[in-house]
Amino acid sequence: VYPNGISTSLPKDVQDSIVHSIPGLEETKILQYGYAIEYDYVDPRALQQSLELRVLPGLFLAGQINGTTGYEEAAAQGLMAGVNAARSDESFAIDRSEGYIGVLIDDLVTKGVSEPYRMFTSRAEYRLTLRADNADDRLTPKGLEAGIVHEKRAEAFHVKHKAWTALRSWAGKPETTPNEAAALGITVKQDGRRRSALDLLALPDVTFDQLAQHFAPLQNLSDDSRAKLEADATYAGYLDRQKADMIAFRREEGLHIPDDFDFRGLKGLSNEVAEKLSAARPTTLGQASRVEGVTPAALSLVLVHVRNFDRVA
Repeated sequence: VYPNGISTSLPKDVQDSIVHSIPGLEETKILQYGYAIEYDYVDPRALQQSLELRVLPGLFLAGQINGTTGYEEAAAQGLMAGVNAARSDESFAIDRSEGYIGVLIDDLVTKGVSEPYRMFTSRAEYRLTLRADNADDRLTPKGLEAGIVHEKRAEAFHVKHKAWTALRSWAGKPETTPNEAAALGITVKQDGRRRSALDLLALPDVTFDQLAQHFAPLQNLSDDSRAKLEADATYAGYLDRQKADMIAFRREEGLHIPDDFDFRGLKGLSNEVAEKLSAARPTTLGQASRVEGVTPAALSLVLVHVRNFDRVA
């Protein structure tokens, strides 16, 4: 049993008291008491998105030295730092809309840390899209791009992805009329509008098994494919809205801020914001928007000057 949430470095007698206060653990003997480790770290705002130090090209940092805690956080950084250290042509990155690795690294290099950083799902803006059931669809193509996916795994992915794409395409086609739905025992508005399998699956009184009795493509599906279809149907409206947000996000991320851009020289930008942007050194407008204290007005000012900077350059 792992009693999550009571890890501590308090004195041993206090740890004993805490554990013994839990019903059922009154006579428990602690074999290894919790302890704390202090360590120094590099301000992660000194890193590029590739986890390479700005002032020392060729040196990549990952893990606790970047101010994080947790095995998963260290492994994610190690993967990205290792890939980028091996690539001499261009850096490899995952952005916030593509995966939690992107959220983790963007938070570190943009905001820095004031306490050991952990990757909570609440830190991500696109949680409905960043699901475990679609992780391979989102990230295996990125891995192929980076050259880190084994040939056999790549082949298996292509077969699976092709089947899923065909299934998802069929499920999204509006083919069932209200009368046809009624014949299946499904009540919908008699509005003449055809509905897709996803539309029907989203109805509160309709189950996947019920639809599978009438639609051959839904029969004999893997648990993964079934779960993904159910999630897409349940959150369809929210996913569409999130997709629009992601398009807007990528538009901002696509506007590059030059390395030698002088934030302190912008007229109309407060000294406080200029100092924060100069310290963070955001590489895109999107990153600049996530620096603490940067207002929409300040962001608009940066946008105008970056575009003028590019035209002059």
